[in-house]
Amino acid sequence: MRTQATEQLVGLGLQIQNTSLDCSHFVNSLFDAIGLSYDYQPSRVLYSGTEAFKRTFRPHTGDLIVWPGHVGIVVDPRAKTFVSALRTRVRVATYTSRYWKRRGHPRFLRYSLPITPTIAWQIGSGSEGELANKSGMN
Repeated sequence: MRTQATEQLVGLGLQIQNTSLDCSHFVNSLFDAIGLSYDYQPSRVLYSGTEAFKRTFRPHTGDLIVWPGHVGIVVDPRAKTFVSALRTRVRVATYTSRYWKRRGHPRFLRYSLPITPTIAWQIGSGSEGELANKSGMN
């Protein structure tokens, strides 16, 4: 079940190109859209760890990557890539780039709340516009 949720989470994140949400709200909306709800927390709070996320030192696809002031979702830990909302668009970046290294050492967090067998919807079940509407993104 965790694998299916991870695939849906990352798949949805990669399908969204534009958003008016900041990074923390974007990540929260993605988790919510696939049925993995947690109380919204800004990246600075997530960085410290919360009940919904526990720190891990070996990131997997679908884990959060968090700096104080920014959060994204790990896409491929071998390629060291993540997806996140930057201003008005969503991008995939490598967390080993000079830009992200200057932000300091990121923490990786894994969703730790129970995963229910019901997922809100399947990736590919609608157009990009429908995906944006279902996930609360514009």
